[in-house]
Parts: sequence; structure tokens; C-alpha cells
Amino acid sequence: MTAFLFADQNVMAPNLTAIAEDFGFTPEERDRKLGGDVAMVFFLVGAPVSVLIGYMTDKVQRNSLFCAVVFLGEAPCLATLLVTKYWHLVFLRALTGIAIGGAMPLIFSMLGDIFGIDRRAMISSILSTSMGLGISFGQFVSGMVGPDHGWRMPFAIVSLPSIFLAVLAFFLLPEPARGCTEEALRSKFEDPTTNFRYKERINWHKSLTVWHVRTNLLVFAQGAIGCLPWGMIFTFLNDFLSQEIRLSVQDSTAILTALNIGGSFGAFCGGFLGQYLFNKRPFLMTTMMGTSTILGIAPLLFLVNLPSPPSPLPPFGTLLFVAALTGFVGNFTGPNIRAILLNCNTPETRGTTFALYNLCDDLGKGFGPAIIAAMIVTQGRVAAFNTAVVVGWIGCGCAVLCIGFTMEADAAKVQEKVSLAAKGSGSGAQELELEGGPITGSPALDRNGHELQAICPA
Repeated sequence: MTAFLFADQNVMAPNLTAIAEDFGFTPEERDRKLGGDVAMVFFLVGAPVSVLIGYMTDKVQRNSLFCAVVFLGEAPCLATLLVTKYWHLVFLRALTGIAIGGAMPLIFSMLGDIFGIDRRAMISSILSTSMGLGISFGQFVSGMVGPDHGWRMPFAIVSLPSIFLAVLAFFLLPEPARGCTEEALRSKFEDPTTNFRYKERINWHKSLTVWHVRTNLLVFAQGAIGCLPWGMIFTFLNDFLSQEIRLSVQDSTAILTALNIGGSFGAFCGGFLGQYLFNKRPFLMTTMMGTSTILGIAPLLFLVNLPSPPSPLPPFGTLLFVAALTGFVGNFTGPNIRAILLNCNTPETRGTTFALYNLCDDLGKGFGPAIIAAMIVTQGRVAAFNTAVVVGWIGCGCAVLCIGFTMEADAAKVQEKVSLAAKGSGSGAQELELEGGPITGSPALDRNGHELQAICPA
């Protein structure tokens, strides 16, 4: 379901010029309106929605909320079939951003309550792999279907599976018990005589404490600046290869597909390697992440500095290999960053934390293409792309290296907090809000308004 959800994120890129021609845009308007403005609206509408849904994630039943978010976000993607004017496209892409912006806090909040600290990076890698494969699928479908059947058709193809699966998941997806995978609470959940439930829930005071976690601040910073190169890749690179380098749309799409497939394998391998290093010594995980991010600059610069016609290009197989290498090396960080966020935040604040992470991430993805589009006007595409790659991934890599100095202490504090919360709620009483904020909050409710009896994975 996650793979299909992310399939529409980059569905415009292979047909950017075709869309521009349909609306009568000049090349400059193509980059500014389709590459910059639409991308900015897509992510910046999803960002505030993500914050709202992230807060709700920490208060209510998550499985039903997840299904509703996906359905309400993907329906506008399907409606792109009916677009006849530019503002129609802008409006529908803004609504589609809700699905991705709102789903991420829900997905990782539930995963944090299904898998423990010794497996979260591996599971995050599998999820990140599905995201990458979904983006690859959407871009591949768009590049192959768009030239023959029109640029609108791919939107319908990638949205229908998500809508179907959202309806199915509404009836089949269980709700995990909040906090049941925390080491400090495991003995309480495993004791059949106590019927223990972790009753902590988000409130205004706790939402502010997310900003007090040093690891969170570093993660937010690396996400915002590190998205500059990804914004360039997903928004401009496909069209750049077909227009400036004079590859066919199909060949350009094949290169981006290779990059995405390489990224999927990179996320998969990076998560498993990161988990192995984390279990040995957490500092080794962040060292690997920061180093790989900086190393990813070289192959990406190779792609954006390819010679223009009539100069000969390297063999097409070489271009596919370099693209796959770019994705492979550049995606080591993603799954491990998400695992770090799970480890450094309490169960009742993870939805809000991931919403804020999405907000910083979306600021980079939304403003990034807009900033690059503005740079293109004065510097040209190649110079703008080079700046985005170097500044983005050096800044991101340095921030990730710094996380190694904070995350162990922040993760230890999480176990202390949940242990104290468990002692405070051992009797099952719900305490009232005091000056320092409530110790416990309201329990989650099911679809009928009754207190939720959630499952705890073995």
C-alpha cells in the first residue's frame, strides 16, 4: 500500500514538457510553474496537514485515520483526468499532497509500536524500499504511457490501487498497542495478570517538548537541506535529460527509473547495515550515514554535467549504472533517520515528531524546486543543479554526523520517561492536567467511541 501511495509523487516529471505545451507555457514558464510552483504547492499543502494528522495520530485510532487520509488524498489524483486548466492541476496536486503528508506520521507511529529498537532500522529499510519502488513505478508508468496516451492517464493508473487498498485496509488493518515494544514496558505488557495498557497521549505541552530533543533538531535540519538535490532529481532531471541532453523521454525515464531502483536497494541495504552497526555501536550507524550522503555527490554531478549535443555521450549502460549508483549511495540515510526518530521519542509523541519531520522535509521538497527554478533563470539549469547537489548533500551529511553525538542520550531518556509514565498510570487512573502538563492523557477510542483494545505484537 505504501508503494502505490508514493507512486504519484513524481508522476509529472517525465511529461513536464508535454504538460507545458498543453497549457501553452514557454520553457521558462515550464520550469517556474510546473517544476517550481506545482511542486511547492504539492508539498506545502501536505506539510500543515501532516502536522494536524500527526497530532491526531497520537490521540486517536490510527488504522482508520490512515485509511481515510490515503483515500482523501488519492481521489484528487484520479480526478486529474478531468483537468483542462492550469489552476485545476495546481488545486488537485495540492490535495494529493495530503496523502503523502498525512500518511507518514501514521505509518511510522504504528511501526514503532510493532517493532522494537533492535529491528526498527531494518523495518524502516523495507518500508523505504517500497517507497522507492513506488516512485519508480509511477515514473516508469508516466514515461511509458504519457507520450502515447496523454499526460493525464498515468495519474489514474497510479491512484486506483491506493484507493482500492485503502478501502480494504479499513476492514483488515489492526491497531497496535501503543508502547508495547519499549524495553522499559515489555515486562508489564507480557504479564497476563496486570492487563497493562500504556495510556499516555499527546497534549500541547508534550508537543512542545519535541523541540527540546537535540536529535530531533538535527534530523529536521538535515531533512530540510538534504531535500534540495532530491527536489532537483524528482522535478527537473528527467526533463533536463530529454530536453538539454536530447535523450528520448523513454531513455530519460529509464535513467530515472534506474536511479530509483538503485535507491530502493540502497535503502534496503542501508537499513540492514545501519541496524547491524547500531546494535554494535550506535555511533557507527551515523558515521556510515553521513559518509554515504557526501559520497553520493560525485555520481549525481556526473549526470547533471553530461555533454550537450553534438558532443558524444557515454554509453547508455554507463548512464544507467551511474544513475543506479547515485540512488544506491544516496538512500542509505533515509531508513536509519526514521529509526532514530522512533528511538528518540516517546510512543505518544511519535506521530507529532514525524509530522514535524515531514514539515521540514516538505519545506525542502517544496521550496527546493522553487529555489532551483529561480536560480535557473539567472544561472541556467546546469549551474543551478550543481549548486543544489553540493550545498544540499554536504550540509545534510554534516548534520547526520552530528546526530551520532546526541542520539544515545536521547534514546535513554525515552526509556526513563515511559518507565516513569507506567508507574504513574499503573492503577489505570487518568490524571488531570497540572501546571507542567498532564502525566497521562485520554485513551484512544475505536470507531464507535469506546476505549480501544489494541493488539500487542509478540
